[in-house]
Amino acid sequence: MADKTVARAVERLFRIAVGDEARTLEGMAEALSRDRGRPLTVLDDAVLPPGVFGQWVRHHDRDEVSCAGWVHARDRTIAHELGHIALNHSGRPAIDLATDFLPPALRDLGILMLRRDCVDTVSTEEAEAEAFGSLLLRRLHVTRRAQNPSVRSQLDEALG
Repeated sequence: MADKTVARAVERLFRIAVGDEARTLEGMAEALSRDRGRPLTVLDDAVLPPGVFGQWVRHHDRDEVSCAGWVHARDRTIAHELGHIALNHSGRPAIDLATDFLPPALRDLGILMLRRDCVDTVSTEEAEAEAFGSLLLRRLHVTRRAQNPSVRSQLDEALG
C-alpha cells in the first residue's frame, strides 16, 4: 500500500509541474511550493545536528528544507525531504528535538514524557520519504534524457 501511495505522490508532482519544472529537482520544489500555496526554501550548507543529512521545517507561513554542507548526495537528501512534504508527513517529532537538546542524564525522562503512542510511525515515514526521493530522482533522470516532449510524456506514462 505504501508503495502505491509513494508512486501516486511522485506522479502527482510530475502532473502539477509546469514547463521545464519537471526537468530539475529545483523545478519540482517550485511546483510543490505552488501547489501547497506556501513558499518553499531550500538551504544548502545548513548547520544541522550530528548525523542529520537534511531536515524539513514547517513554519506557520512557509516550508524550509535544509541540507547539511558535508552531504555528498545533495539531490537525494533534498528529494527525501520533499517526499515528507508531498506525502503530508507531520514533520520531526518534538521528542527528537527535545532529546537533541536535553542533557544525557535527562533524555530517558524526556522520551517517556513526550511519547505520543506505541506505534513507530517515524520509521514508516522515513521509508516512504526515501522511496519517494529515489523514484523522483529516477524519473527526473529519465525526463532530462528525453528531449522530445511527446517522448517525455510516453516515458512518464510508462514509469508512472
